[in-house]
Amino acid sequence: MGSNVELVWPESEAYSSRVNNCSHANSSLAVIRAKLSAEQLEQFKTSCFGHLLNIDKIQFSGQIVHGVVLRRVAGQGVKDLDGLSFLIGCDVAQFTRQDFCLITGLRFGEVPEVSSGESDEIRLQKRYFIDEGITWNALEEAFMRCTVEDDIYKLALVYFAELVILGRDKHLNININYLTLVEDLDAFNRYPWGSVSFDKTQDSLFSAPTKYVKSFENEEGRRKGKSKVTGTSRRNEKGKKDGEVQRGGWSFKGFTYALQIWVYELIPRMGDLNYCKVVDPTALPRILRWRTTTAVPEMRKLNNYFFQSKESVQLRALCSSEEEIRQPYWSWPQDRPAVVSAESIPSSCADLDELNKAVSLLRSELFQVKREKDVLELKGYEEVDGMQWDEGPSNRNEGEENEEEDIEGGEGPNNRNEGEEKE
Repeated sequence: MGSNVELVWPESEAYSSRVNNCSHANSSLAVIRAKLSAEQLEQFKTSCFGHLLNIDKIQFSGQIVHGVVLRRVAGQGVKDLDGLSFLIGCDVAQFTRQDFCLITGLRFGEVPEVSSGESDEIRLQKRYFIDEGITWNALEEAFMRCTVEDDIYKLALVYFAELVILGRDKHLNININYLTLVEDLDAFNRYPWGSVSFDKTQDSLFSAPTKYVKSFENEEGRRKGKSKVTGTSRRNEKGKKDGEVQRGGWSFKGFTYALQIWVYELIPRMGDLNYCKVVDPTALPRILRWRTTTAVPEMRKLNNYFFQSKESVQLRALCSSEEEIRQPYWSWPQDRPAVVSAESIPSSCADLDELNKAVSLLRSELFQVKREKDVLELKGYEEVDGMQWDEGPSNRNEGEENEEEDIEGGEGPNNRNEGEEKE
């Protein structure tokens, strides 16, 4: 492990756990296909979620997700950075908004306020729901019993958004504002679902799983077999030995499959273990390129070959292609690297200010390169203009010197790149 990188969970505290996948792609897509007519399915394919109709061919892997989550770098605030960073082998990789967009094909942008207008009444809510608070179970029931064609389609979109894209816990209420938003299908399809889904996913990664503390309060607590933090029994009904801690699972909310595909993209050698395979290397977005196999990932192999490897895993950062930049869901002017050497992370990584400074420095360097490129292009244009119009050399050279002074000054990029605001 990189000596300068501190993890939230040190390797000595790594443990196995069950991961509850809250993105219900398999069951939700089965319900949608059963409910929608052939014509409605074709209409769904043209929506902002249409390209994701076949993601149920990807099986969620709690082992891969839990393994990479245990490698999260310490000292990060979920609201302050572009994405959480993870130590994979000897390198640090950041799961960014751009990565999420390339994988999911969901739009990013400023999230607008959704209002029901002058009336506080929401038509779909009044017609199909009794309670003011609507759980996703109630949403599913309303969707299945609905008989109005237009409403069936609208409820299908909200159903997919809540249960798959946002991966909401089944015990929590849905956002009823989406029942208002879906009344305008154009606005619904333009909505920045990528921004909302990424934030939901990252919040879940940041808060779970809870760090486990092995110490016990006192001898009485030891005899009772209760953990200081979780209260879970150290001796189950099958009579496991003292010290074999029974840990509960944790729930992963948001679009969980995006992180799993990110690991596939980041670690090309993952396919060597036959856990996944590329079925179409040119498909866009990238989630459509991958399929899982019947092989069940083993934590021991994942740690030995990748996550806890003492050698470089040769990570492959996600960089947008020219074709991807032309896609309607892409909204960034340029790509940026998301993999850095562990040695480049400051030793005080636990200090959020230091980590932010490192990120800002990387962005500033990228900005400087772009700026120098723009200056060189500008010089080329001026030289061509000088040949055509025979301008005097003194003014042109003076302008060039000013450009060079601006480059040396390096003023400007830090404030603009201190960290993107929350979408």
